[in-house]
Amino acid sequence: MSNPGEYPLQTASLLDGEKASSPPSPSWRDPLVYIAKFKRLLHYILSTVLTRPFHAALWRRFGYALMPQPLRSFILKEQTPPRKTFSTSYLNGVRGCTALKVFTFHYMHAFSDITFVPYGSDERHTYFLELPIIRYLYAGYTAHIFFGIAGYLTSVRLLQMMDDPDPTSQSKALSTVTGSLFRRAFRLYLPVAFISLISTVWLTLGLYEHNRPYLLDHEKYFPGEWNEPRPIRYDTYYEQLRFWSSEMFGVTNIIWEKTFYPIHDQHFWSILSEMRASLHLYLCLLAVAQCTRRVRLVFFLCLTFIYFCWNHWEIWVYILGAFVAQVDVILTEKAKKNSAPLSPSQEKLEPMDIDGPSGVQNILRKASGGVQRFSSRASFTSLRFFGFLTAFYLLSYPTYGFHLHAPGYMTLNKAIPHWMNRKDKFYPNIGTALLLFLLVRSDPQTSKWRKFLNSRIPQYMGSLSFGFYIVHGSIMHLFGYMIPQWIWWHWLGLEGPNNTTDFQWIVGLIAGWIPTFIVSLWAADVWTREVEGRCVKWVKALEKYCFRRR
Repeated sequence: MSNPGEYPLQTASLLDGEKASSPPSPSWRDPLVYIAKFKRLLHYILSTVLTRPFHAALWRRFGYALMPQPLRSFILKEQTPPRKTFSTSYLNGVRGCTALKVFTFHYMHAFSDITFVPYGSDERHTYFLELPIIRYLYAGYTAHIFFGIAGYLTSVRLLQMMDDPDPTSQSKALSTVTGSLFRRAFRLYLPVAFISLISTVWLTLGLYEHNRPYLLDHEKYFPGEWNEPRPIRYDTYYEQLRFWSSEMFGVTNIIWEKTFYPIHDQHFWSILSEMRASLHLYLCLLAVAQCTRRVRLVFFLCLTFIYFCWNHWEIWVYILGAFVAQVDVILTEKAKKNSAPLSPSQEKLEPMDIDGPSGVQNILRKASGGVQRFSSRASFTSLRFFGFLTAFYLLSYPTYGFHLHAPGYMTLNKAIPHWMNRKDKFYPNIGTALLLFLLVRSDPQTSKWRKFLNSRIPQYMGSLSFGFYIVHGSIMHLFGYMIPQWIWWHWLGLEGPNNTTDFQWIVGLIAGWIPTFIVSLWAADVWTREVEGRCVKWVKALEKYCFRRR
């Protein structure tokens, strides 16, 4: 591990817990140093490597692989692969929007505590952007959305096959569960193992060391509620690999009840939670495979209460997704029966005599029915609008909303059981179930939500959501968190966000967020295609090899 004595005077004092007295290193202050290094590297590649024919062809292939799909379409005029559309594609758009929100949350919580502290808790937290619902653009809980959607998508197709009386569908449901269980661990852990192994190489090369002392200074440079430990750098690569293997063991330990936060990237805690929750859900689905719809509905309702009492909020929200899926299946089947075509005898209508008294009554009755239907639709639209507001209000529950004075949530806090370990997860779980229900029961033809979520940008973000989630942490730690510091010092002559005005703070944060987002999105595009896509093909080939041929 690196010795604190290798750092400048300020670094050693920071690691010792003392206040820094000497100014930062000039190389840290000036981003032109990094630009000069990049120019030298680019000049070496152009003048030396690419002049050789073999190397030139190899680098052209390598450069093509590293080009994201939007640039391929814009520069090379390459046609974008056709996007597969399903009845649940809008949920992929929800994942895309949620991934963007996760990125913003992880970026902002390094510079401020507004992502954790509720509005009105003190005089400092009274900004308009900190109000409930509005704060969900950058704060609030998002892992619940991923888990709830996963629970719904895992269950809805299986529940439909369970209801089909055809024996072929019953056997297909069983084969679907076994295949999904076989692929689940590989699909989740192979990309995580690769990206954490890349972080291990970066640590060995010392790419994190330049920024380490500043990232550890939570008083001057990073005053947010962000206390993630920095990855440890060992003296040898062998020791680094041993540490990496111990982290991978922890993140795959599905028996351990507690949440594991790997030091390489603490965002990977959700991988273990998702694996554990999906195993529980598959077991529950197998248990009710032969039950009727209403029995399954009651069973899932009881399970939500049981997992809530067991203090497993991540499995609880998964089961809530399955509960919403069962309700959706029942209501969809009921709607199909109600919209069944009329028989020929039912289609025959009596002639309307508009000249007599009965004809006038018929006209008035039909007009009254039209007014009632319009009023009913207006009431239904208002109710759905109120439902969405309630869902986002619950999802924007602050992390410290139970422990601090939280106007708007004080009364709600009284309903949270005192024995619940993660009291801040109570209302976001309910909000997730409500939002998911409102989305799945919206009209595919008229819903503005579905129209937006099925549009190009949300769908593109959704296709990269998993890759975007696992690569953005490393990029932020490598250089993303330092960009606002460069701007505040290099252009404004200020050290740290504590000495800035509100406008300067926002400008520095936005100026750092944009390039970090672009690089992360670029990396996620390449990662999804070149790494995650190959992992999917490899797992399918392994499944085909291991499973019995019929």
